[in-house]
Amino acid sequence: MGHTLQCQHTYPDGEKASWRVRWEILDPSKDSCELLVHGRGSEYRIILGQCSTGRYLCIPLLDIGCGLAEPWDLRWNTAQIASVLNETDAVTIAAAIYDHSRHG
Repeated sequence: MGHTLQCQHTYPDGEKASWRVRWEILDPSKDSCELLVHGRGSEYRIILGQCSTGRYLCIPLLDIGCGLAEPWDLRWNTAQIASVLNETDAVTIAAAIYDHSRHG
């Protein structure tokens, strides 16, 4: 079952944007969860996990990953994801992670 949410963001140049994000669980397990995230023309298969040193995000098809804070910390998670992806996709994925923590 998929979930849909509305994402809003203000870019550094002042431009405001709003778009729809859809995510669905592909494979839940004890220590990780695979999600499919769609938003603003992009689609990512992400793996969320937790280990002894904290939370992480991997996108194996792109050979990238980063550390994450708690799902509710959208600012930190967006910055972490933006270190490996563009800003729009980082906002999209951080919002999907937060929504998943509440509804997944």
